[in-house]
Amino acid sequence: MNSKRIQDILKTALSLALGVAIIWLLYRKTNLREVWEIASSAHFGIIASSLVFGLLGNYFRALRWELFLNSLGYRPKRESIVFATFGNYAVNFLLPRAGDLWRCGIVTKYDQIPFSKTFETFFVDKILDILAGVVLVIISLALYVDFFVSYFHQNPGFAENFTKLFTSVWLYLLLILISGGIFVMFFYFKENPLVKKVNKFLQVVQYDMVLIAKMKSKGKIIIYTVLAWLSFYVYFYICFYAFDFTKNLGPIIGWIVYAMSNVGVAVPVQGGVGTWHFMVISSLVIFGIGYEEASAFAGAIFTVQSVWIILLGVMGILALPYVKREKENLGLPVIENQKQ
Repeated sequence: MNSKRIQDILKTALSLALGVAIIWLLYRKTNLREVWEIASSAHFGIIASSLVFGLLGNYFRALRWELFLNSLGYRPKRESIVFATFGNYAVNFLLPRAGDLWRCGIVTKYDQIPFSKTFETFFVDKILDILAGVVLVIISLALYVDFFVSYFHQNPGFAENFTKLFTSVWLYLLLILISGGIFVMFFYFKENPLVKKVNKFLQVVQYDMVLIAKMKSKGKIIIYTVLAWLSFYVYFYICFYAFDFTKNLGPIIGWIVYAMSNVGVAVPVQGGVGTWHFMVISSLVIFGIGYEEASAFAGAIFTVQSVWIILLGVMGILALPYVKREKENLGLPVIENQKQ
């Protein structure tokens, strides 16, 4: 077993251990029998009806990524992009963020698009989702500022750690060292063969970013982004109606809890295990839901939706080799004089 394989296993084990530890801390003081009974009383037909919106959300994400690839002149089969996107989130359950690289690599393998191109477009696609997540929280703040005041009051450790991060001298020292290292590398070692290769790659990336910025489908990018995030919101909010204690909370509270759940998913653990639960439970408690009820809601919804994501991902992974592709067009950009 090589060292990289060992590192991957250790990374997975540590990440999973962190998630399990958070779940243990969240549920250790609860009456697990009561939590199970509450979860078992849910209207699972309603939860099942929400799953189609989870599928739609990832479908719109795939369509958006396809537009970025098209802007560089590549025309992969849509099914290939959709199945790769589904598989992305299933692979993330095995290794945090590994699905992101897997998605780029699998499209490179089957559609013969250079990995640098799939990764560049995925990176831009990911930045859009990060910005959308920030907008989600800002909208939540505007809708219900009292919630955030209460949240930081009841979770002082969260606010304290957040403040420490941005007031730490070590953070800014690290940024200075990284910036200085980059400056020295490109100005004093610019003739180094490795630096030349990096510089050439960055020039190609810059060229591709200009192509993406000039793309004619900016309106569709915005539409697909809005549709994806609205789909995921409905995916989450419909589940409120599956429990008697959340069905009357309303769409605004549903929006805020959904926004907080996305903050939990941003933490690099398998599928948000533990961190997602923490954000959902702590948010529902502030809105007056009992701790056992909130724990049951988080446990039931996370389990059902995670199984659904994994099933979609496995289906996508198994279907990828059977997508009919036109061999004469594989890996060939439509745009003339495309830099490689």
